[in-house]
Amino acid sequence: MKGKNFVNFLAYLSVALIAIVLIFSRLLGWLVNPQILSVLNLVAQIIAYTITAVFAFFFAKSKRSNVWMICYIIFVILIIVFLVLGVI
Repeated sequence: MKGKNFVNFLAYLSVALIAIVLIFSRLLGWLVNPQILSVLNLVAQIIAYTITAVFAFFFAKSKRSNVWMICYIIFVILIIVFLVLGVI
């Protein structure tokens, strides 16, 4: 699978996981362990954030000023920190 197709597949997988988590949590929440839903939701979010970060990287890289890349790095670090802390 080439780069763009792989990213497109990850985006599709992320959307599918989010949909599955929403269906199970809203309609079949009593059947599924909430911890499993939480893990699936976290995996879907990580995939979605990764895809967004990859495309944002190429945008920042295409700009001539280093300020764009510095801001990108700061933003990604903030997302990772908040994700690890469980704020997101």
